[in-house]
Amino acid sequence: MSRMRFAIALAAALCAMPLHAQKQPDPKAIQQIFDCLALGLPKDWKKAWVVMTEVVDTGKQRRIEGKFFYATSASDNEGRPLSTCGPEQVARGVNALNADLPVEQRRWKQAKLTFTSEGKFDLHYDYAK
Repeated sequence: MSRMRFAIALAAALCAMPLHAQKQPDPKAIQQIFDCLALGLPKDWKKAWVVMTEVVDTGKQRRIEGKFFYATSASDNEGRPLSTCGPEQVARGVNALNADLPVEQRRWKQAKLTFTSEGKFDLHYDYAK
C-alpha cells in the first residue's frame, strides 16, 4: 500500500473509531511513525510493527529501546527485522503518543504499534512490572 493510500485509510479508520473519554491517537504522529517504517518494507508486506520497551528508569530519565519487524503473512507474529529511517525518530513518535494518554497511563513498560497493509493500526500498552 502506498503512503498516500495508507494515509487515507488511516484517516478513515480514525474517523470511524468510537469516541470515548480517552483522547484518540494523533493521526499525524501515527502517520509519521508509519512513514519511517515504510522505508524498509518490501512490496509484499502484510503487517509491520514496532515494540518499544522501557529498559531503564532511573527516576530521572526514561530509556526506551525499539525493535522493528515486518511480515509477509498476516498470521506471522514473529516477523523479520525491519530497517527504518531511524529508531530515534520512531521512539519520539511513540513517545509523542503519550500526550494522548491520561497522565496515570503514561508510564507503560512496553508499547506495541502494529500496522497492516490494509491501512489499519493497533496500539497496545503493557503496564506489567
